[in-house]
Amino acid sequence: MKALLPSLRRLFCAAGLACFSATAFAGVQLDRMIVYFDADKLPRQDILVTNPDNETLYLETEIFKVENPGSDKEQRIQITDPDKMQLLATPDKSIVAPGGRKTVRLLNLNEPPKVEEVYRITFRPVVGELEATQTAVKILIAYQVLAFIRPENPFYDVAAKVNKDQMTFTNSGNMNVVLRNGRYCPKSVSKLASQSSKKEQCTELTEGSRIYAGQSWSLPLTKEQKAQGGFIEFGLFDGDKEEAKQFPI
Repeated sequence: MKALLPSLRRLFCAAGLACFSATAFAGVQLDRMIVYFDADKLPRQDILVTNPDNETLYLETEIFKVENPGSDKEQRIQITDPDKMQLLATPDKSIVAPGGRKTVRLLNLNEPPKVEEVYRITFRPVVGELEATQTAVKILIAYQVLAFIRPENPFYDVAAKVNKDQMTFTNSGNMNVVLRNGRYCPKSVSKLASQSSKKEQCTELTEGSRIYAGQSWSLPLTKEQKAQGGFIEFGLFDGDKEEAKQFPI
């Protein structure tokens, strides 16, 4: 971040604004960034907000419903009408003392949907007065919490298909799933091989993705992978547990 400050100052100058000689940061820390609302559990989740700075933190929350998540048509629609709010953040405005903590409760008013619903909740610091003898800029860093409202019987169903130089994974379930801890294993490696054996003979993949319900994600395949065959293995994580699944090339 320090390395970015000169660039930021140059940006302000290039825009015709004053060049600031003092910089302050409004910081905020959240104890988690993803929450799940299950149909058979309590409809509330608490987010612990910490102010690591030596100045009072003024914080407000904004709630966005994500339409068509993970697709080219994805939209984040801010919910401001109280009559249309199905997910509440309370309090929506907070004052957190220096070094202090504050709990913000997320309350789900939704009935269990047929397909998982997705929200993003922005925790945004609000500008306070700067104490400086020189003109200064305060950099505000906002954070978003990802919230999932799950159906009564949540499940994911991931299948893969090879098309030319890529493998496309499609989730036909009603909830999202994260593909992580991937590896490519050549045909010489058995699908039933131990994890230690796979670690020695397979190649780790840096790629991975969250696949929302009804959406797809494609993984590029190298010429060598297509020529040798074998399989791609991913850990499928549903927010609680992870299971390994192999997809033949």
